[in-house]
Amino acid sequence: MGIRPTLGLVSRAGVIPYSFTQDAAGPLARTVADAAKLLNVLVGYDPGDPATAWSIGNIEKDYTKFLIANGVNGKRIGVLRSFFGNAPVHEEVNTVANKAIEDLRRLGAMVIDLNTPDLDSGKISSDISVHLYEFKPAINTYLAAGNAPVKSLEEIISSGKYHPNIDESIKKAQSLELDDGYRLRLQKRSELQQRVMKIMADGQLDAIVFPHQKRLVILIGETQVERNGGLGSVTGFPSIVVPGGFSSPTPTAQLGVPVGIEFLGRPWSEKVLIEIGYGYEQATRHRRPPSTTPPIKASIR
Repeated sequence: MGIRPTLGLVSRAGVIPYSFTQDAAGPLARTVADAAKLLNVLVGYDPGDPATAWSIGNIEKDYTKFLIANGVNGKRIGVLRSFFGNAPVHEEVNTVANKAIEDLRRLGAMVIDLNTPDLDSGKISSDISVHLYEFKPAINTYLAAGNAPVKSLEEIISSGKYHPNIDESIKKAQSLELDDGYRLRLQKRSELQQRVMKIMADGQLDAIVFPHQKRLVILIGETQVERNGGLGSVTGFPSIVVPGGFSSPTPTAQLGVPVGIEFLGRPWSEKVLIEIGYGYEQATRHRRPPSTTPPIKASIR
């Protein structure tokens, strides 16, 4: 599972940059409890990342206080139905996601279906996201400041030393400039942020829920498709993704393919998302430790 924090809660200094508007760093962990502990030591103002100045006054001293077993009870959660697929290839994910929604109701949440045909995860990524526009200037600045054998994205492309799956993306990034098209996307990003905030205000919502991807993740090395995580990435709003269950077993995934359930909230609402994520996790226990990894035993000192 993982937490994508509000943009500015965790410093990105030292992280190889992709997009200075959308990059975020957050904990990936076995459990929500582990992620909350990691968040405690990651948050805070860092002069090396000016975005963290916005976090002052918005940081919790201890995020583990929100590891509440009945954290789902009483929450108002909107279901972003426009982030569900409607083709046969989406059925496995939809089955898991719809079961998760039933579980949320069983755990005491008020669940509301949202009518949002204007919100399309594919269009958010293709028409609003600025990551490809910002990648070239971001990576060029990063490389120029270090002792890497190459100093620009153009040199990386010329070298041919990169995975074929990113060929189209990095060549597109090399061709883009911070022009009127870029500025239009920044305007659309601001409009999307306002739209999500209004949805939450109108529904008096604590969070919005949807499957992390519309379809099952594909084999390692292939390009992922129909991802829904772009909503948090583009808006900069926080989200938490927890295990929602598994697909039917396949020859390459004998336990089934895991399906993530994503909860997205208002800026600086990590504590609410941790309550929801932990409550759901503890009640459903969907995580299956990999057979290749032995249990971690706490040491006594």
